[in-house]
Amino acid sequence: MNRSHHTEPADLPPYRALLVVDMRGFGSVPGRDHSTLTHAIPTLLHNAFAQCHLGWVWEQKLFATTTGDGYCLCVPSGYTPFLLNPLLPTLQEVLKFQNSLAAHPIRMRVSVNVGPLEAADEDTISQGSGAARVETHRLLDSDPVRQTLDGAGDATCVAAIVSERVFDDVVVPGYAGEDPSLYRAVDVSTKEYRRVAYLRVPEPSGELLTRGFLPQDGTEENTDTDDRQAATTPGPTASHVAGPVAQSHSRVTTGTDVSGNGNITGDVSGNVTGNVSGNGNTVTTVKGDQHNGPRYTGDGQIHIGGGNTGSIRQSWGRRRR
Repeated sequence: MNRSHHTEPADLPPYRALLVVDMRGFGSVPGRDHSTLTHAIPTLLHNAFAQCHLGWVWEQKLFATTTGDGYCLCVPSGYTPFLLNPLLPTLQEVLKFQNSLAAHPIRMRVSVNVGPLEAADEDTISQGSGAARVETHRLLDSDPVRQTLDGAGDATCVAAIVSERVFDDVVVPGYAGEDPSLYRAVDVSTKEYRRVAYLRVPEPSGELLTRGFLPQDGTEENTDTDDRQAATTPGPTASHVAGPVAQSHSRVTTGTDVSGNGNITGDVSGNVTGNVSGNGNTVTTVKGDQHNGPRYTGDGQIHIGGGNTGSIRQSWGRRRR
């Protein structure tokens, strides 16, 4: 890595938030449709901001540029939490609905970063230059987020990767309003860039549900094995347990009153919500439904007319949150 030879201090540019998106499979789309998709990408982004009531953030953007098959947006750093939540889940829903209508599905890699940028609010050739800008694009092009989207099913329209700075400053302290466990730490190595970053997939599908976000290479510690061993290891029998029932992986750690015939009743929270009843150590009935991620309802749609060319418009009717 080249090191600076500057010997005099200089003002630190203001911190800005960056969101960059890139469409998967753009090169496989016929060339005559490239222009239509290039125009559609910022429109879809704008629609996602509007749907989750962040139109005011979009209007205050410092600069925005197209990359042909993607888009780069810069906003004040204080708005970084909103780029994670609710924008990412809403963008997933907007793209999923659009793909049910469009000839060419649009699935996006997204990177979110924050850092000092030069001339972010000036219309100059150096607008938005700086190490943070380079880092954001390195994250977007990294193998972890590419492999994540490639391994997902068509229902997954957004795979995001955020910098360690964003995770530490925005997610962990609670500014994004999301549980940090929704993010998966990964090692990023792209060109000269070597850092830890975090994956966020609002709606996993396909192989992500069976093998996780990254291909299993046998190098990572398998903590699930320890959990299964602990769950099957005989232990003392409790005659009375007070408190709510909570389940982590395959182990019930606390429970309601257990006495007499050994029946356990109560609510179990985890991947399955509902009532669990059983006799002894055998669970006989599980009722409830499973839900992964936020749910959105609405009848908004984007129309691309004129043989893959023309204008793009969107209408939203009654919408229930």
